[in-house]
Amino acid sequence: MLFACDASQISKAVDYVRDELKKRRIRSEGVTRAMLAAEEILNAMIRHAPSAEESVNVRVVSLMHNTSVRITCRGTAFDLSEVQSSLQTGGDPETDAVISDLFSRIMSNTLSLKNRNGINYASLQVAAPRYRHLILTLGSLAAGILVGILLRKILPEGVNAAINTNLFTPISTMFLNALKMVVAPLVLFSIASSVAEFNDLRSLGRIAARILGGYSITSVIAIFVGLAVWLVFPIGDPVLKNAVTASGSAIVTQAQNTSVSLIDTVVNIVPKDIISPFVSLDMLQIIFIAVMTGIAAGMLSARLQVFRTFLNECNMIFSRITAMIISFMPLAVFCNMAKLMQTMQLGQLASVLLWIPVVYAGQWIMLVIYGLIIRIVGRENPFTFYRKFYPVMLTGYTLGSSNATLPTSMEICGTKLGISKQVYSFSLPLGATINMDGTCITLMISALFMAKIFGVQVTPSMMLTLFVSIFVLSVGAPGVPGSALICISILLPQIGIPPEAISIVMGLYTLVGMMLACVNVTGDAVITLITAKAEHKLDLDVFRSKDA
Repeated sequence: MLFACDASQISKAVDYVRDELKKRRIRSEGVTRAMLAAEEILNAMIRHAPSAEESVNVRVVSLMHNTSVRITCRGTAFDLSEVQSSLQTGGDPETDAVISDLFSRIMSNTLSLKNRNGINYASLQVAAPRYRHLILTLGSLAAGILVGILLRKILPEGVNAAINTNLFTPISTMFLNALKMVVAPLVLFSIASSVAEFNDLRSLGRIAARILGGYSITSVIAIFVGLAVWLVFPIGDPVLKNAVTASGSAIVTQAQNTSVSLIDTVVNIVPKDIISPFVSLDMLQIIFIAVMTGIAAGMLSARLQVFRTFLNECNMIFSRITAMIISFMPLAVFCNMAKLMQTMQLGQLASVLLWIPVVYAGQWIMLVIYGLIIRIVGRENPFTFYRKFYPVMLTGYTLGSSNATLPTSMEICGTKLGISKQVYSFSLPLGATINMDGTCITLMISALFMAKIFGVQVTPSMMLTLFVSIFVLSVGAPGVPGSALICISILLPQIGIPPEAISIVMGLYTLVGMMLACVNVTGDAVITLITAKAEHKLDLDVFRSKDA
């Protein structure tokens, strides 16, 4: 639809966008956001048009449930920051900062601006296929299994090994390395920008104490859940000892360089320099640096507001980078499953597959416990929470990463659950690093699973060691896919099992990792909700509303 390049035509163009989106049954919230963005984009395009004789082309395009608004017009280039500047009230600087931050968070992942050959192109994604990533991931999983079996049947063992070594393993490694690359800056800027919003450090300390206490309690509960589930379903077949290979050597090497000492963990929170934590990816030290940076930025905000803005902008940049990396998740899943099918006998696979439903049973029990916590401690309806939070759970499941789910989790906690940004922007990044309830369940079940395979009798002293080690490891494990594998390799030697035994379950970890990530992000949100309620930073009208 063509409109004249005149400010008086903007309202007509916005009405056109609204009507077209309603015809496509886009939810009211998405329509409102699209209208807001379209109005500001049209304003910017008209300002940059060479003359009023130009026309603005506005289209609403739908392709396989993917709906977007596309706007084009001749003119000079502009960017998102200029669109944001038009929202400024010119009055209270704090109000302007809030409006700018809100617009950035809403549009940074959905709006694309380009200028080619003197023409401005704007594309605003309004709705994407709801289960697109899940379908791609599960499709890649099935394709990996099929391709791996076919390669094993058709090609000689040497050729299979070469394909595994030169294709599947490198791709999987590159994907995990990319996630590790973005974890440190994502955690740094998420927490620093959050802490910088606090003007009262006593309030920050009280909120932090509630959050840490809640995370510790749910972690202990998760360890007991893992033990209880294995006692009911004591899986482990000694024949699986024959499936141990050297394929877990990289994981074992990392495990050998990891400490599980509680005292060392506490002491090492304070880094000796500012570079080492980012080189070694020490999450607790990075969190310490982030908190100190955020406190300093908050104290100097009256004179250095630009630094607080810088932290927010960097947070958005690395959230976008994370989303870009995660788009390659289906490829990594395909390679992992194809590699598994190439290296494991089908008879052995049937025995190992029992590990998956047992771990899932523990994870589902933990989700029920979260509901009880919301009902008993928070005195709110857990079904309301799950009805609104399930998109984040689905995202966590498909991505298999707590850190990669952070942007989605933050948005839902703020817009759907009504939690104050002061709470969720601090609690969720911290939880993605130190609150690993799903990991705790998986570690306990996996350690006892391996013990039965190798005929190790777990004594009370061994059990106590497992409890303490699992708790400490859950605090130090990064929220990226595969971190639990490293933790399992650390646990196994403590009960007399060779760390190479990790190769038994390594190929199937993708399925388990998806579920434990789902539980991890849910646990973070539950404690965030309870803390916000206790601190009177929960908008009950938003939380209790029927809008999903």
